[in-house]
Amino acid sequence: MDPVYRAFIEDYLRLHGVDPVKFCKPLPGQDEMFFNAILPNYEFDSSISAFKFVESAMRLGEAYRQIAEGVFGGFDKLGTVLDFASGWGRLTRLLEQRLRPDQIYVADIYHQAIDWQVATFGVNGVHSAKDPAVFDHAGKHDIVLVGSMFSHLPTELFHQWLERLYRLVGPRGVLAFSVHDEAILPAGEVMDASGLHYLRFSESSSLDLDIYGMSYVTEAFVGAAIARLAPGLSWRRFPKGLYENQDLYVVGAPGVDLSGLTLASSPMGGFESVATLSNGDLEFSGWAIERTPGATISQVSVHVGGAPVLSVVPGIERPDVLKHFPGSANAPVGWSFRLSRDQAQAGATVRAHLQSSSGLTGYCYARAPEPATFTYSGWSRRALR
Repeated sequence: MDPVYRAFIEDYLRLHGVDPVKFCKPLPGQDEMFFNAILPNYEFDSSISAFKFVESAMRLGEAYRQIAEGVFGGFDKLGTVLDFASGWGRLTRLLEQRLRPDQIYVADIYHQAIDWQVATFGVNGVHSAKDPAVFDHAGKHDIVLVGSMFSHLPTELFHQWLERLYRLVGPRGVLAFSVHDEAILPAGEVMDASGLHYLRFSESSSLDLDIYGMSYVTEAFVGAAIARLAPGLSWRRFPKGLYENQDLYVVGAPGVDLSGLTLASSPMGGFESVATLSNGDLEFSGWAIERTPGATISQVSVHVGGAPVLSVVPGIERPDVLKHFPGSANAPVGWSFRLSRDQAQAGATVRAHLQSSSGLTGYCYARAPEPATFTYSGWSRRALR
């Protein structure tokens, strides 16, 4: 990995209170989510893909933190938890720094992934199955999280797995799961009258398309599915609450009231360009989006080498970015700022804090480039200052 990106990752993890040494264990080559989805999306650049893997883990962890605090009062109040469809431990890398290993249960249809997690993190492993009726686990947990599985299931399996996993929720617990909402249905596709539209493709090269593809749902479909579990359950939907474009649903055990639960999404954004101006200053520009309904990116705070330097208020419209976030509650914005060479020496880390009115902050990174060498149009450099 490029050492510059490694430094970005380590700094990013520390900002979230995560030990980089414990988190950055080698990623097994069988991880389809990374090698078949993230890596191709970033043109097989392993360094930026590694950063995006960490970034997605922290966004997932932020949603988890808000559930733990909003429902239970914090991680220290939790009993056992289950991460279902856990894969190769993206969330486990974080949970092991918040909970004891004996509190953490992980399950997945890829048994070798679970065996690796047990050996690597010392957590409790459960082998899953294609058929929910034969999934053998009788535990009860405070949080049962299912990230990005229901977003891939056909109708019958959606109902069957929802019922099976809800039975694992303890008496004070919650089931949290993510879906693709109808708002991000691919162009040219039409939502089924049932409220679930299933497409036969996915990032997996090993799972049968009869059981794992891409599904898109309406809120009415999910609400009806929850109503089949038990009468009068309390549940909440958080648009774009998980990953980049998935909605998060949280369902309480009977008698658990979730009416006061709130959950915000971490702001997203990134640098797009760095230009050396004729006077030697550096001009940085980028974009940001706040996906939480009612929240805004209030300012972009710029840090160089870890120290705050300046802040700007984003005010540039970016409709070109919006197409990547269909159904977003808020429009993306652009921002730019200048740093003198005294403020940002060559090789310095420039970190932009995307500060939201929700109270959450997103982070993006750049490295100050070497001074550029170029000629000038016009007869006087001073005239260009």
